[in-house]
Amino acid sequence: MKVGGARELAWLELHQACGLLRQALSSRLEAEAGVTAAEHDVLWFLANTPDRRLIMSALADRMLMTRGGATRLVDRLVERGWVSRETDEQNRRLTYAALTPDGVAAVRRSYRLILAVRPALFDDRLTDTDVADLRRIMGKLLRRLDVVE
Repeated sequence: MKVGGARELAWLELHQACGLLRQALSSRLEAEAGVTAAEHDVLWFLANTPDRRLIMSALADRMLMTRGGATRLVDRLVERGWVSRETDEQNRRLTYAALTPDGVAAVRRSYRLILAVRPALFDDRLTDTDVADLRRIMGKLLRRLDVVE
């Protein structure tokens, strides 16, 4: 493939678009909801799981980060009172991150903000056909990545 070909440009543009969207969203979340995008993601995952808790290793996997990175992130959320740590009574080696009532309030604030800023960052820039095409393409990529180690 020649340098600068359509596939290379699509690859680079995908990375740039993801990075810029994440950066813009994170800036707004920090300024207006007092939460980073990564913190919101943890709270969101916990809010949308049974019992509002996840084993720490599963949380790290969902966040696409190392176990140490997830531990440090959860440490910050514990300090803020948004997450607690629970040890499994049947297997003391398992530790859960669990959403607290204050964490529920925090994720509701951050989610409302995301709903408010998403139109300007995303919705208003794409037609319904664009969204359908994007979902089809992203689905194709995500399905493929699920089977590649």
